[in-house]
Amino acid sequence: MNELSLRTWHRRFGMGLALFIFLQAASGFVLNAETLLQSPTLALWANTLHRGGGDFGTVYRALLGLALMTMAVSGSLIFLKVWRRTKKF
Repeated sequence: MNELSLRTWHRRFGMGLALFIFLQAASGFVLNAETLLQSPTLALWANTLHRGGGDFGTVYRALLGLALMTMAVSGSLIFLKVWRRTKKF
């Protein structure tokens, strides 16, 4: 895969994934800060989003994890291509 198509794919995939990453991070933050916020309604919502959802939630979190790993690999490949191109011997 050439660098231009890799960058395009990485950028588009990342923009679509950003909302889901934000939701997981925000719900995790709320769960960890639950004692400071003292908001049972907010904590219930965060718990449902972060840990609940039954089978759908389990599949969602598994796919989100796979998507994050895919982004890490594609970002690393982009870095390696740039590094090889700019490396001076």
